[in-house]
Amino acid sequence: MTDMTNNNMTGQTDEEIINHEQFEDMRDLLEEDFVELIQVYLNDSQKRVAALRIAQEKDDNANGFETAHALKGASANLGTTQLVRLSSQLQECCRERRISEQADLIEEIAAALQRAEQEIHQRLGQ
Repeated sequence: MTDMTNNNMTGQTDEEIINHEQFEDMRDLLEEDFVELIQVYLNDSQKRVAALRIAQEKDDNANGFETAHALKGASANLGTTQLVRLSSQLQECCRERRISEQADLIEEIAAALQRAEQEIHQRLGQ
């Protein structure tokens, strides 16, 4: 097994958690509103992960796709690269009508969100 395969099996990759340049560009653009945006993003993302779990349990590919799409878009704005990649993977699974098989991927998304939240707090000095 390659190192990349080993890393992917544990939900860890060498991929950056947050794209520094994109994150700082958004911070510069929003200035004092940035911290509020971060709080909204984190709260909404937690709700979206919960919605993904429900969609997976109910085999609801349509809602799973829409929720993954919304999470991917919000994550792309902040440069949370792991969440963008994983949400995109889940969207593809929903297109293939396979959300019922994606509990592990959804938990990987939840873990990536937790890593992103930790890094965001570090970057904001919180």
